[in-house]
Amino acid sequence: MYHRWSVKQNYLVHVGEDSDADLTGIKYVVEIIGRYAYGYLKSEQGTHAKIMRLSCLKGDGKRHTCFASVEVSPILDESVEVEIPDKDLQITLPRCHRNVNRPETWVQLFHIPTGITVSCNLERSQLHNKEKALAILKSKLFAIALTQGVQLSKIQPQLIKSLSNKLIREYVLHPHKNVKDLRTKVQTTAVAEV
Repeated sequence: MYHRWSVKQNYLVHVGEDSDADLTGIKYVVEIIGRYAYGYLKSEQGTHAKIMRLSCLKGDGKRHTCFASVEVSPILDESVEVEIPDKDLQITLPRCHRNVNRPETWVQLFHIPTGITVSCNLERSQLHNKEKALAILKSKLFAIALTQGVQLSKIQPQLIKSLSNKLIREYVLHPHKNVKDLRTKVQTTAVAEV
């Protein structure tokens, strides 16, 4: 949905990662680059529920629902200085190389004070993956500090979960098609346009 919107806005879209997540479905990471992209998309952060269909069991009446968690953070340029002390980072690298011809290059960073984890396996070099993961982590921390209105060192970890887990929109695709924004209470039956 956001990929199509970005193309309509003439934004540059770069698919960073498209892979199966552990047990929870698909993890899809996209970089959207364009004028005011973060400003337009930051209000989309939260959980989106897609109510797909009613159960086929007779008299059951239960709905099958899919959830998508949307997280939005700015891509920082070099002019923004974000420093993360080494004592606040836990870096995980692959233990051993299973295939000598194609070594694993993924990197995982864990920010101890906030509990935020960032993984990166986009690049062929472990050093580049570490730099990219660190840039993503800095962007996330910057966005959280901006949202909470505090400096990076004063981020309140207990408020982070409430920002991304809040249900903000429902997409009902069966039997009555409509989209409802739970924040503004706006509802429309123009599902295809949304």
